[in-house]
Amino acid sequence: MINPVEALASASGASVPAIRLILSVLFAYPIGSVYRQLKGGATQRNLYIAFTGLSIVAFNYGTDIYHSLLAVAVSFLCNTFLGTSRLLVPVSFTYHMGYLLIGYYYTTSDTYDIKWTMPHCVLVLRLIGLAFDLSDSRKKEADGKPDAKCIPAPSLLELIAFTYFPATVLVGPQFSFLRYQRFIAGAYESHTQNAPAYATKKFLQGVFYLVVNQVGTQYVSDAYLMSSEFEQESLFMKHIYLGCWGRITLYKYISIWLLAEGAAVIYGLTYIDAKPGDREYCSDELSGCSNIRVGVFENTSKYGHYVESFNVQTNTWVANYVYKRLRFLNNRMLSHLGALFFLAIWHGFHSGYYITFLLEFMVIRMEKEVEPIFARNEKLQQLLQQQPLLRALVFVALKYYTIVWAGWCLVPFVFLSFHKWWHIYTVVRFSGFILFISGNIFLAPILRAVLPRSSSTAKGKTEAAPAGAPAATAEVKKDN
Repeated sequence: MINPVEALASASGASVPAIRLILSVLFAYPIGSVYRQLKGGATQRNLYIAFTGLSIVAFNYGTDIYHSLLAVAVSFLCNTFLGTSRLLVPVSFTYHMGYLLIGYYYTTSDTYDIKWTMPHCVLVLRLIGLAFDLSDSRKKEADGKPDAKCIPAPSLLELIAFTYFPATVLVGPQFSFLRYQRFIAGAYESHTQNAPAYATKKFLQGVFYLVVNQVGTQYVSDAYLMSSEFEQESLFMKHIYLGCWGRITLYKYISIWLLAEGAAVIYGLTYIDAKPGDREYCSDELSGCSNIRVGVFENTSKYGHYVESFNVQTNTWVANYVYKRLRFLNNRMLSHLGALFFLAIWHGFHSGYYITFLLEFMVIRMEKEVEPIFARNEKLQQLLQQQPLLRALVFVALKYYTIVWAGWCLVPFVFLSFHKWWHIYTVVRFSGFILFISGNIFLAPILRAVLPRSSSTAKGKTEAAPAGAPAATAEVKKDN
């Protein structure tokens, strides 16, 4: 008898694990639609979510589901017996990250494989975040300052349902137990009546990006970057190709995140319940679990826009639980490096991960140094406003910069192994390293000399600085 999953894989050219992954994300839509019709209380809802989520993981990874079940069991024991102890976070962090890294050690290969470690890395962040939130809640209560963000330790059923939420168990996005608790309690139901329409929009966006990725990879493939034909291209065309390849490659991630978000929307999980005044939002906004901000991504004019728009919920998690927790370093740069190192090791041991996140640090640092220099020069800003042709040229230059060099930076992340990404960088003459290293060292001083700060801007900046405090020191303390 023909296996339908294998038949789909053969027809599409995708791997069997990839077909299972996509089917599982799609299964979450009807599962979520049924959930919307459930009339039972929290126990029945948790049971339904737990059973369907476990079924999805079993469908994808079979007996390897024991890895995640063990993680849930350990997390439950830690939350129960160490809930009021300072050991909760370090024990949970050490166990979950340690287990994941051991899993990487025994399963890693030269290519990116869809194995049990993929959903496990999602699970690790979710359970570590829960430990942090529980610890923070107990601390607030001990200090006599409990607030609306304090959470109780979840029951075993709640923990299983939270961990195996069907729409997000395989590829994310991340969300907190506080959100899940409010969702199960029905706090979002009155605001999610339009969820099916919004989910349909996300589904169609996801399908669009998936189709573009599948068609695009026929013309800009990974294999071509390793070929002798690519070596024969001119240096300019090599960079153009890298930019197109990088864009198409990112669409693969965007498509699956949009599809997963649409499934989460169907359940009603994604309502933004910010307090009035925290941010401006529609009372029925449903983008609370968005992992990709398509508008920002497609209109990037700097590398920082990729960070703002891509893998949003994971970046938010790292900002809350890693970057901010490193404030004791009293140095924003060290906190940034620490957060990026965490992201790299969370992905695995391949050298490509570490190079990619190092490149991200270099590019973001360069942009933060350079961007204010342009913004503070009034003559340049006036010239841009008065000259449409100059604005058009700047637009084209920024598009070249953001698309081409994003593709350049993505090479190690996709090819992973040193001999592969090193070969490609050799073919393009290490141009990005030259650009970003020299840019960090020389670009800002040169621009300050060529584009001095306007006198009115400089005066305003001086008057705004706190008396007796260097501006740089004040900025670090504020942000960190």
